[in-house]
Amino acid sequence: MTVTAEQDGVAHAAGAHAASLLLVDDDPDIREEMKSYLSANGMIVTEASDAKSALKAFSENQFDLIVLDLLLGSDNGFDILREIRQTHTTPCIMVTGQGEATDKVVGLELGADDYVVKPVNLRELLARIRALLRRSGSSGGSNVRKNAATSAELEDVGARWKFDPHRRRLSTPDGSLVPLTTAECDLLIELVAHEGNPQTREELCRRVFNRQWQPYDRSLDSIVVKLRRKLEPNPDHPMVIKTIRGKGYLFTGFPSTE
Repeated sequence: MTVTAEQDGVAHAAGAHAASLLLVDDDPDIREEMKSYLSANGMIVTEASDAKSALKAFSENQFDLIVLDLLLGSDNGFDILREIRQTHTTPCIMVTGQGEATDKVVGLELGADDYVVKPVNLRELLARIRALLRRSGSSGGSNVRKNAATSAELEDVGARWKFDPHRRRLSTPDGSLVPLTTAECDLLIELVAHEGNPQTREELCRRVFNRQWQPYDRSLDSIVVKLRRKLEPNPDHPMVIKTIRGKGYLFTGFPSTE
């Protein structure tokens, strides 16, 4: 078995609608243990054992979140995530092997929002699910983030980039929507809300991931890289999200097309 369970003493929030989860794992015992635990804590869990069944379930249902094992026998969880990210930004927690740093980085690059390491502690998994659902506005949580942007729409008039933090929508000067993962949008909200003021990795990690930053943690940097690819005229020489050496990151404003 690769799952460890602890008694969860936190009751499911009263009045919140049950979150719908897609659980993808090729081990039936692990799926059963995860499903039993998460269902007992107010989640509606749909199981899938391989890529085909996972993508079929995803196409036929609306899910608030995906828990995705990256090793699925002959299938690859990366392929599932890549396929889903072509059309959807559904929050995703990936399950990786102990010490598989490369898997974590690649998964985050492809659009995963968080990860847990095997053996999976179910109480930790539940806490990460609830935190991610709160950030994404699902499961009865508020879709307006505290301590972030409060205006209905933030716009750089000259460039005509538009970012609506409440609707979680970013559009380019020509009106095209820019697809953002939950983590990308959460980070952009924080950066835009503090435009012109450098933010430390510690501050951003605490507000975006709800956890303490560690020197070996590259998840924040990975999301910055992905945002730069979507925002920067030249991602190799970033001007929109600048790195402040020894401190963190600085958002200077949306790029101008003029």
